[in-house]
Amino acid sequence: MRSTYLMLVTMLWVTWAFGQDNQGKGYSLTGNGKSIEVKVFTHYQYVSFDLLKPTELILTSNKPIGSCEISPRSRGINCQVKGNRVTFTLDKPGYVMVRINDTEKFFVFAEVPEPIPADAVNILIYGVDNSGQKTQTALIQKAMDETALSGKTLLFPKGVYTAGQLRPQSNTHIHLVRGATLQSDLSNVTQYSSDDKVTTRKFIYIKDADQVKITGYGAINGNGAQLREKFGDDARMRLIMAVNSKNLTIEGVMLQDPGSWNTQILLCQDVLIRNVKLMNNTELSNTDGFDPDASKRVLIEDCFAYCGDDNIAIKTTNYGNYLGDVDDITVRGCVFLTKKSSLKVGTETRAASMRNILFENNDVLESDRGMALYDSDGAVFENIRFINNRFERNYPDAKRAGFYFQVNKRNKESKPGQIKNILVRDCVFYTAFPKPSVIEGLDSTHCIENVTIDNLQIEAKKANTLQDARILTNEFVRNLIFK
Repeated sequence: MRSTYLMLVTMLWVTWAFGQDNQGKGYSLTGNGKSIEVKVFTHYQYVSFDLLKPTELILTSNKPIGSCEISPRSRGINCQVKGNRVTFTLDKPGYVMVRINDTEKFFVFAEVPEPIPADAVNILIYGVDNSGQKTQTALIQKAMDETALSGKTLLFPKGVYTAGQLRPQSNTHIHLVRGATLQSDLSNVTQYSSDDKVTTRKFIYIKDADQVKITGYGAINGNGAQLREKFGDDARMRLIMAVNSKNLTIEGVMLQDPGSWNTQILLCQDVLIRNVKLMNNTELSNTDGFDPDASKRVLIEDCFAYCGDDNIAIKTTNYGNYLGDVDDITVRGCVFLTKKSSLKVGTETRAASMRNILFENNDVLESDRGMALYDSDGAVFENIRFINNRFERNYPDAKRAGFYFQVNKRNKESKPGQIKNILVRDCVFYTAFPKPSVIEGLDSTHCIENVTIDNLQIEAKKANTLQDARILTNEFVRNLIFK
């Protein structure tokens, strides 16, 4: 009897403590007087809704608000604080972070209305449960395969769908409406392995496929934090992994909580990733965002990513002996936050060539390094451009530098590479990062050459010299010029 009483008291205390913590960070949001549902993910909260016209939003906390700041700063959105309320107006769709009292983050995903495919087949006609209580891998896979053969779209209405590894085949098109979540099963991690050379575990596995589409405003959730707590390093699982595929589209969806890298695109071509909201658990290690790997003609556009590791890491890993040169990768119009590097090429660089890479018009709200080139495995980097990117705050991790360009060797067996023809144009650091940036070659042969820094602004001042830009170099950097 006494033990039952103590257990009940303990449960009540835990419930109260949890409630107090959530009350301390509790928010509500209204737009034009109408309530908008607030959702919680790890240590922050967010909303997703359609924005049809300029709208005044009122964010209310259950504790006093001393200050607010709205990012991206490039949008010029002002906020007014009164008591426990913040008022601001959104004039167009996009991704906005409201920083409360300099520490708490609230994210606003304002969208255009969700387009629903006209040829949609409702997955519920297959007898699939959408309560989240049943694992239905085989049934969901069957529905995907049959609609792919018919050339139609498999639609997931609101609800929760639980599965092990799913493998979209050629011509698969799945659409998750807002309020639908496709989540990983927690019972074991061996179900996320495959019997081929790509040994890393993955939830959505697209291999040797053509014309695969994943669309909608719903979510794919890897349950990475729970899996890693339960299975340790065995649960370092990709949320989406595409291998040796082409004409891949991922658009609109929210990709949450991978056990490792979120989205790896390995030896693929003609890939479009647009309007994707990528939300990793930032307390987990190695949670990269988008990793185009040995791929060509990849466009990552108008996306959001909050990561514990690199937002973008363009690389050539040689996973499963899938290795090829990188060519024509564009990252444009995105909003990023990370504890590590944001706009990055490397660190794995095992191909011969990585070229024609463009980072343009991105807003980086937090990062340890804003721009990074790490040539550690022998590739030649060529024609890499950083144009009109904006960097707001430094996250205090290991480097704390605005950019880091370096040729080095990962280990004694690594082949040294080279970096050449790099352009940094019209980039802005609203606040100088604490430590100097670094541009370093390895030796006289494996050097960095032809770097142009054109109109780099640091704290509203144009940098005309290495000293102005707070850049450290060595003797293996050639023809670095300022404009």
